[in-house]
Amino acid sequence: MRKINKLTPLPHFNGRNYKVDCEVWSCKRCTDITFHSKYPDIYQETRWQILVDEQNQQCGYTELYIEKLEESHIDHYKKREDFSDLTFDWDNLIVATNDINFGAKYKDNIYKIQPHEYGLIFNPVIDHVENDFYYNEFGMIREDEGRVKKTVEVFNLNDEYLKARRKKIIDMIDSFKNGGLSTLDIKNIIEKDGFKSVVEQYCL
Repeated sequence: MRKINKLTPLPHFNGRNYKVDCEVWSCKRCTDITFHSKYPDIYQETRWQILVDEQNQQCGYTELYIEKLEESHIDHYKKREDFSDLTFDWDNLIVATNDINFGAKYKDNIYKIQPHEYGLIFNPVIDHVENDFYYNEFGMIREDEGRVKKTVEVFNLNDEYLKARRKKIIDMIDSFKNGGLSTLDIKNIIEKDGFKSVVEQYCL
């Protein structure tokens, strides 16, 4: 996980045009015919802008590279069920992988985060998480501090699959370094492997 620098919302992003309980923000329920014809799928546009322009096509929690838009969804960092006033708060929207074993869906459906727990974990929109996460040579996040440990637990960031993916990148970086490649060349080669914070740590 790393800091996400949020940008200006899409010009026509406006929660007042949708019902709070709208599942996909696709305007299908919107009663404003003019708006409906002008913006047929604001959800897709919103997801694409956040994923590409703000998150470098990486999941906002796991840093997995997301190749196809349909492999992701817009997550409400603070759940709509508990914080309905933040449903259309741009800073509460993070694009995440659809995997159930870690990330956003794990947070909400398996861990089942409670409202009081948000103060115990990192918020990637606010916190420079990469300054607190340390990845060992096996791709594991060291969990020896309070907020780090809790964040890893809530999002299951030390899942075996994630550790294996991170280890593969670390091994690739070591191999490229031993082969004499420059840091810039290495970053360019593995750009679409995701895990930017791991790359930054091991390319120093």
